[in-house]
Amino acid sequence: MNILQIVLIVAVAALVIGKRLTGRPVDTRRSIVMPGVLAVYGLVILQKSGTLTHTDQVWLGIQAGVSVAIGLIRGSSIHLYERNGVLWARYRPITILLWLGSFALRFGLELAAVGAGAGKSAMSSSTMLMFGLSLAAESLIVVPRAHASGIPVLARS
Repeated sequence: MNILQIVLIVAVAALVIGKRLTGRPVDTRRSIVMPGVLAVYGLVILQKSGTLTHTDQVWLGIQAGVSVAIGLIRGSSIHLYERNGVLWARYRPITILLWLGSFALRFGLELAAVGAGAGKSAMSSSTMLMFGLSLAAESLIVVPRAHASGIPVLARS
């Protein structure tokens, strides 16, 4: 992973978390498209890191499972509320703690993976993919909750 990719990941994470911390209208399309774009871009970065060994694949599977699990938990922690006639979502303090925990867990898993023989390049190159998977899992919880609330969600054409 090069410095540009690291800066891009930090910028995207700061933008996403910052916007969701202040609250935003629930937008079903954006909730699905953005994580998908991030995950696909993450796959491209991972593919460019080189050939994956069996050990790499096992640890990437573990990291993907953990990313999805934390995203699902985080999705249930988001506060949904009505504002100006549409549904809004905002991160709660527990949501931020879950983000911080996921960063620490991801760092620990990467250290464990490299210690177990996985390639450092493959593990560090998977950051954007795991970020996208985690946001997709979050949306899997938030979007159905939003539609079940009975409050209109933002309609975009």
